[in-house]
Amino acid sequence: MNPLRPTPKIREMPALIRSSPAMFRDLLKGRYRQPPFGTLIGTVLSVVYLINPLDLVPDVLPILGIVDDGLMFGLFLALLSRDVKKYVLWKKSAMRPPNRKNPNPPASR
Repeated sequence: MNPLRPTPKIREMPALIRSSPAMFRDLLKGRYRQPPFGTLIGTVLSVVYLINPLDLVPDVLPILGIVDDGLMFGLFLALLSRDVKKYVLWKKSAMRPPNRKNPNPPASR
């Protein structure tokens, strides 16, 4: 996964979906201290928009009504992807043992 790429590739989606619940669990337990407020707000707004029957473009219009829902879902995925990638990098660095040399070097005589 490229953390700098703003939108996920199709082959990255399964890893992102698997990592999302772990990210939210670590957020709730206080282990992951970089809360993605933008993503959380974007998620709530996206779900409300997709569930709400009042769209910017009504779904009764043949193609445009579905396209605006798809764009909103794509925006949600892009936000989630960005923050899950940051979480995965954090998790890898947290799991890596510290690279320390011998803290007590032998005394030279």
